[in-house]
Amino acid sequence: MARRFVAITATTAALTIALAGCGGSDTKAGGSSSAAAGATTTASSAASGGDATAWAEKVCASVAPQVTALSAQPQIDQSDPVKAQASLVEYLDKFAGALDKMISSFTDAGDPPVADGKKLVVSATGALEEAKTAVETAKKNLAAASPADPAAFQAAFVKVGEDLQALSKLEDPTKGLRGSAELDKAFKEAPSCKALDGDSASGSASSTPTS
Repeated sequence: MARRFVAITATTAALTIALAGCGGSDTKAGGSSSAAAGATTTASSAASGGDATAWAEKVCASVAPQVTALSAQPQIDQSDPVKAQASLVEYLDKFAGALDKMISSFTDAGDPPVADGKKLVVSATGALEEAKTAVETAKKNLAAASPADPAAFQAAFVKVGEDLQALSKLEDPTKGLRGSAELDKAFKEAPSCKALDGDSASGSASSTPTS
């Protein structure tokens, strides 16, 4: 999950910065990437009775669709700054919504049946909350930029790209949970978690427009 999440944020940042000078090219981005596949295994059992693997499976099965959805970059027309802006604002809105659903995936699963389980979940969701806030701020700033002021418009794209680059350094939200040896083992054994980790190299987005 870590590598794929970082790939998504890094690619989105590169896309945004590349579009800082949009309006001077007729090139259209391909916009799509290989979507993560096979990572939506349904949790076979609830996290109960002290079953850490069942808890991890429930979390990863819930998180997987959000990661998959974010793996597809938006269609961007670099020749039309207004459309490019609208597409990115829409994508950032989807990004923030996916992070919110990821947070719910952790809280809805309840506390993991391990020592200090509640504390571990609070730490994991805290990191996602920070990421969500950063994305919402980036979306708000980009939406407020006016194409009527080319210099300010370009600066807004650059600023959003820089903010998202900082997000690419966000650690895997499950890293803190994996500090528990029992949960680390559970994440390695749960089918949906293995799918998220195993497909990260091939499931990352790779489409960045040329200027």
